[in-house]
Amino acid sequence: MIETIRRYIRKKNTSGTAIHFRGKTFFIFLLVIIAASFTVSGCQTENYIKEGNAAMEMGRVDEAITAFSSAIDSGYKDATIYYKRGILQSLKGNKEEAIDDFSIAISLMPDYAEAYCERAVAYGTLGQIEEALEDLDKAIEIDPQSAKAFSNRSAAYISIGEYDKAISDASTAIGFEPRNPEHYVNRGWAYFNVYYYESALNDFNRAIQLDPTMAIAYCNRGWVHFSKMKYTDAIADFEKVLTLTNDPTLVAAAKQGIKAAQDDK
Repeated sequence: MIETIRRYIRKKNTSGTAIHFRGKTFFIFLLVIIAASFTVSGCQTENYIKEGNAAMEMGRVDEAITAFSSAIDSGYKDATIYYKRGILQSLKGNKEEAIDDFSIAISLMPDYAEAYCERAVAYGTLGQIEEALEDLDKAIEIDPQSAKAFSNRSAAYISIGEYDKAISDASTAIGFEPRNPEHYVNRGWAYFNVYYYESALNDFNRAIQLDPTMAIAYCNRGWVHFSKMKYTDAIADFEKVLTLTNDPTLVAAAKQGIKAAQDDK
């Protein structure tokens, strides 16, 4: 296109006095074209972001990933877009790709506590608990009132048997978000593992009160009832799990619980 413009200007301006004017004309014309190019590119990138946000809100994961990827490929470098694509990759089970996106988001915004939290979750899913704890420590350093970071660190501690630390972190999360059932589930499971059955039962009851559809709270409460030899109550909770979820891990745990309770009843 630029060469065509040059030819056009040369054709239209042949006199010696026109040479200087021709150069100005070309320079101005070229600046206009470049500015227009950036405007079109910017609008297109903005459209990709809007499409990605809309698809993400509606749960269309693949469409959202494609849209955000197009925005990134157009040269748009923004921590939030990488963070959102990382979330979507995690939802698809692509944990390594998610970690890559969260890492880029952190490189662009080093105090991005949410990105550290989500990268920690991805690390935890891959069994990289040390890396997960490092990220959660950093998230809490950045945002000491992040209930999510304390709750996730509680879950990480549970996975390595550090139950006292898990109870402490879950309690802190509850202090920040007393109506979030996930924090009670974490603390309840930590209590269960140190044989504080009444405390565990209270936490699972509270989680169910806050969210009556929370399958994991019923499943965990079922194991508390089983441990207290309240087999009828245990079976009722395990059966409730089967009506609430198709998650293979929870379904397997509930079926195992039903069989164990029936055998010991």
